[in-house]
Amino acid sequence: MRSLIKTSAIAALALSLAAGGALAASRHEGTPSPGPENGDYYQGIFGNDDAMTPPAPVARPMTSAAVVQQPRLTNILHELRTANHRMDAERSSGKLSSVAFNRLRREERNIQADATQVAAMHHGRIPTWSYAQMQRDVRRLDWNIARSA
Repeated sequence: MRSLIKTSAIAALALSLAAGGALAASRHEGTPSPGPENGDYYQGIFGNDDAMTPPAPVARPMTSAAVVQQPRLTNILHELRTANHRMDAERSSGKLSSVAFNRLRREERNIQADATQVAAMHHGRIPTWSYAQMQRDVRRLDWNIARSA
């Protein structure tokens, strides 16, 4: 009876050590080095450099009522992608000549460049008047695609 207790105790100890070692090793294998991409805000030279709390974000008030967040840029880019798919479909079906296709593609790229440039100048936002002009440009592009096909 004593040898059964000793054997089972030694087996349980060996099994727990092996399982604990495997668990500790698996946790360190999947964790890459600490850095800003892993949620660390500040990496310093010394080990206790991160003892300070990160600075609080500063809320900037909007200066103009005509400026809106990025959904306008996303909307313009989505409409341009839709027009691009229409151009590809019309070209593959043979309804659009290569000259018209290249002209429309150039027009689409110009609108996209204008949208990203205006958004870059306004910190990722597009003002109302620019958005209205870009909407007119996209509608004209759609009309040109339908007319050229």
